[in-house]
Amino acid sequence: MRQPPTDQTPIEKEENKMPKWDRKRDGYPVYRKWWIEEGRLLRCKMLEEKAEKRRQRASERRRKRKD
Repeated sequence: MRQPPTDQTPIEKEENKMPKWDRKRDGYPVYRKWWIEEGRLLRCKMLEEKAEKRRQRASERRRKRKD
């Protein structure tokens, strides 16, 4: 694993790997603004889609059990 730079400047490739909604916690005003305007809605949408998929799978399992 590569050691981080000693001056603690962010590594661009590493920064891009992290979801923007996690970067907002670092206090960057750009990301905080993104989180308030877009990120919060995107994350809610993503979580709702995951929950819907989970409900569909559970429904299919129940249907298979009844048959």
